[in-house]
Amino acid sequence: MVWSNKVMIVLDKILSIIYLNVLWIIGTILGLGVGGVFPATYALYHLLKDGEIFNDFPSFRKLAQAFFCAYKRKFLSINGVGLIYAVVLYMLWIDFQLVKGMTVGAAFFYYPVLFFITYILATIIYTFPVSVYTEGTFKQKAKAVLLLPLLLPFQTVFSLTFFLVLSMIAYRFSIFLPLFFISTYFICIDRFIKRELTKKGIIKGGTDE
Repeated sequence: MVWSNKVMIVLDKILSIIYLNVLWIIGTILGLGVGGVFPATYALYHLLKDGEIFNDFPSFRKLAQAFFCAYKRKFLSINGVGLIYAVVLYMLWIDFQLVKGMTVGAAFFYYPVLFFITYILATIIYTFPVSVYTEGTFKQKAKAVLLLPLLLPFQTVFSLTFFLVLSMIAYRFSIFLPLFFISTYFICIDRFIKRELTKKGIIKGGTDE
């Protein structure tokens, strides 16, 4: 393969990553921020599953149509899941602030509460691949999501650490945030954990519901 073809392939992949990041940002804005994060992330995973994003020179229009089709279809249901997470994290955050203000309680409850906050954040990572890649009822998928941080401890720690690393890069280089941050994170996480989810029998080639 000549060097010019290699360059074009690299540029094509970079363009795909930018497309995905831009679509996620648009989806988040359309949902007025808080109401758009979960639908936009679900739609992003839908494109990853579909594989269209990895085709040679993907059409932005075609990608946008597929993205917003998935976005609208799951907007209410996936935001319902997001609301549950928001309530749980808010309650844990209040507990965390109360514990910090307690002289005696801080010694016993500080790290357990911090652990539960981190654990809930970790389950969010698995919410989207389980929602998109697996079949089953809401209860079955919720059970899988809650168990995965414990079943895949290394992947969980890596996913959280990788997010912090990308956050630091975005803080240092502001252009990274609007063009690469979210898409880079979820593409890498998807590739990293998908094999393990298949080994555990969580992913069986099912379709999203």
